[in-house]
Amino acid sequence: MIIGAGRSGKSSLGRWLDQQDWFPGAAREENPDSWNRRTPTLVYRGAVIEAPGAYLESPWMRHHLIAAAQDACCVLMLADSTGKREIYPPGFARVFPCTVLGVVTKCDLTASDGRRMEACFKQLARAGIRNPFLRTSILDQTGLKALGREVKGCLEAAGIKEKAE
Repeated sequence: MIIGAGRSGKSSLGRWLDQQDWFPGAAREENPDSWNRRTPTLVYRGAVIEAPGAYLESPWMRHHLIAAAQDACCVLMLADSTGKREIYPPGFARVFPCTVLGVVTKCDLTASDGRRMEACFKQLARAGIRNPFLRTSILDQTGLKALGREVKGCLEAAGIKEKAE
């Protein structure tokens, strides 16, 4: 499951994750164009659950994220390195029953600004996520292999490998 602020890179990261061949026969999104649309509600695309930013940004909608996480083997909480605002309430990661990974997106755009990276790390830590935080960029592929390894580990820990084979 992927959560983050609006325009933080959820759909781009979800598209990349959905295109990975995690296990033979695993569910995949049949219509790749569906990733190009705005996400108005919780969407299950292949093996990825994507939540709209409004669910996180509206306190009265967060319970939907908590409920949807029951179907997830891990939650990716994104922090946009180009963003300027805090979006996660303190300790929010602790409400999820599965592994929570902190992912900083768009690192290629702020690579020279260490303060932006540090602000993202602090935001994820305040949300209750433990190090290491994964730095990613869809454009230059930074950190995607490391993210893939972490997600695959979550799938295997959840027993999904056995179900797919």
